[in-house]
Amino acid sequence: MSLRMLLSSPLAATAGVLAGLGLLALPLRKLTSAEPVRAAAVSAPASESVPAWLTLKLLAPAKSVTLKTASGVVLWQLAETPAGDVETQASLAAGQDGLDLMLSVDFGGNTAETAVFLTIAPDGFEDQTRHAIGSGRIEEPLHFSWHEH
Repeated sequence: MSLRMLLSSPLAATAGVLAGLGLLALPLRKLTSAEPVRAAAVSAPASESVPAWLTLKLLAPAKSVTLKTASGVVLWQLAETPAGDVETQASLAAGQDGLDLMLSVDFGGNTAETAVFLTIAPDGFEDQTRHAIGSGRIEEPLHFSWHEH
């Protein structure tokens, strides 16, 4: 059997493909099994405030909406708000234990059960959503906490 016939056989072609894949195996292994790079943890000291987007989603129109911090500071106050999404930007001081807010929503004479969703999207942290369900007047404490990764 001549060398030319041997190199043109299907067995030789298969061996050539396997040799090429074998040469790629080492760099691919380094790419796919490398230790994950850990991102630096982003955290704000309790004394600093973090800018954040607040999104309120109402499933029914509300006469009034008030969002306060645990210390009683009003972060957001709305009157005669239609159903749908409303956004604002605020500075939040999230401490080590997280952020406690009090959400008060007055739906007036509406006796049907409805829901309110509050999403907080602070800079450098993941978005989190909390909800309150009820009818008439809802007063719900909401707790948000962001953990370092």
